[in-house]
Amino acid sequence: MGYFYLILQTLIFSFGGLMIKAAGTMVTPFMLSALRFIIGVILLLLIQKIRTGKIRLVFTDKILIIGGVAKALHYLTENYGVMQGFSYGGILVWPVQTIVVLLVSVFVYGERFSFRTITGTVLCLTGIGIVSWNGASPEVFLSGQAGTLIAFILAGIGAAGFSLAQKKRVSSMDAVELNSSIFTFGMISSAFVLIPTRPHLTGTVNIPGIIGISLLGIITCVGFLLQAAAVKTVSLLIATIIQSSSVILTIVWGALFYGDPVSRYVIIGSALFMTGIIIINIRHRGSAHPSSTRRGA
Repeated sequence: MGYFYLILQTLIFSFGGLMIKAAGTMVTPFMLSALRFIIGVILLLLIQKIRTGKIRLVFTDKILIIGGVAKALHYLTENYGVMQGFSYGGILVWPVQTIVVLLVSVFVYGERFSFRTITGTVLCLTGIGIVSWNGASPEVFLSGQAGTLIAFILAGIGAAGFSLAQKKRVSSMDAVELNSSIFTFGMISSAFVLIPTRPHLTGTVNIPGIIGISLLGIITCVGFLLQAAAVKTVSLLIATIIQSSSVILTIVWGALFYGDPVSRYVIIGSALFMTGIIIINIRHRGSAHPSSTRRGA
């Protein structure tokens, strides 16, 4: 059953870029971030109410606050990056997230930095560079794509921060309560960014936009609950590799639904950072602390 949860989660996450593009026809990246949290939190609170008959949120835990702020950074920058570039641009978040979590594991938790880890990290970084470059001239990159690349790097850092906070508390808190609390802080953080921008519609209300916003909120709720259920029965190594395969599906959906170009640079870069992710996680096969690389989307 754990494999089914992971496959379903991977499929759900792979549509994220398409949904962001659709939502971008109606709202700004900042408004979309807030709406994703609002819908996700409402659903999680409803699940709490149905399961236990009451709602509980934790507001005094610094780890949860950090996780919420980090998740807000992830959503704000990823939404911005995808709306500015191609629908598959969010695939860059995965390797950045993996690298950040890995570095924290090494320098904070004291894990050994093996040659295999270095090799995997270099492959991930190389893949990021190739996909972002996509054969463009230096002038084009410096004039426009650099900002998008920075946005995705920040999104990866935010996703890693959320993942680390979630890992820190998942063994001592109920998964629904944990995500409800973290996403509430994420919602508040997004509001602080949204309000100064004077929330407004960027286009006419349309069905694809409404569907995109709604599904992104559902993904925010369901995706991480699926992950929590999956890692109870599937090794972290297999879970990480299956989750990372959403990269391939994301590129396919972008090409099919939006006609996003899939150049040889995208293919080569994707193959490199997928290889890097696999190499990095294989190192934990014999590790005593496999949970140190647990990640979230």
